[in-house]
Amino acid sequence: MSSPLLSTESARHFVAVANTRSFSRAALALDTTQSNVSAHIAQLEAKAGVVLLRRHNRGVSLTGAGEALLPGCRDLLRVAAQAIAAIQQDVHGRPLLRVGAFHTSTANLVPRLLSGFIRENRGVCLTVRTGTSEEVKNLLIEEEVDCAFLAGAAADGTMTLHARFNEPLGWVTKAGTVKPGGRALLAVLAELPIYSVRRGSLYEGSVRQLFQDAGVLPAMPLLHEAGSTEILRAMLAVGGCFTLASRSVFEKDIQAGVLEFHPVLGSPPRLQPVLVSKRGRALDDIPASFVRFTRGQVG
Repeated sequence: MSSPLLSTESARHFVAVANTRSFSRAALALDTTQSNVSAHIAQLEAKAGVVLLRRHNRGVSLTGAGEALLPGCRDLLRVAAQAIAAIQQDVHGRPLLRVGAFHTSTANLVPRLLSGFIRENRGVCLTVRTGTSEEVKNLLIEEEVDCAFLAGAAADGTMTLHARFNEPLGWVTKAGTVKPGGRALLAVLAELPIYSVRRGSLYEGSVRQLFQDAGVLPAMPLLHEAGSTEILRAMLAVGGCFTLASRSVFEKDIQAGVLEFHPVLGSPPRLQPVLVSKRGRALDDIPASFVRFTRGQVG
């Protein structure tokens, strides 16, 4: 018997490339290698007998055939996720809560909310998926998570906004990087590399917009990825770099005098975390309870 044209693995790889418009970013999102992603796409194109993706110097774009295939792939992944969730709930006999969260929010905000909710709702089977706001947004669209924490700029009309957070945001550097009475903050930072846990276009765009708003055109290199909050913290402590983050992420280091926090005055709402769910999708009891709990913590 011949194998089916479209397997869930093929669909997952194809959707990841379509979402990120990049083989390398798709590999990061799937926690695999670029060669593995390329092999899955090549296999799918060979079975379909058509070209689905075009590579160019700006990344990847979908052909007409690729655009036609994408909705079916997303539907397949959605059904597969629902089936797995049903099996897990049946096997474990416990209600499920599947949460997506962009990386920065997992340092303080999300752990605090989840731990508080679980204390009041023992027995919940919890799954947390992390990534950039763009990656988590796609998990929400494909219904692989019930609700998600995103940077405000990623929220759009496909989502229902449940809560907005007002976290103090600012530039974080090693203590002493910016000298009192010396050059302006952004003039100093413009000459340094910027690090984040993961490189995301929304994050990078927000940083550059803040520089532009201040009338500074940074000549800094491409944004660097630390891979985890722990590595980012260590890089900042070494010095010679900076990041844009919520103060709560590095509060202990700031209090200890290892790092300095320079607030962004009037932090744009697009940088603030939000809790959303997919518009038009009814939440089960436990996800709905988590949304209500989170609203209570904010208000």
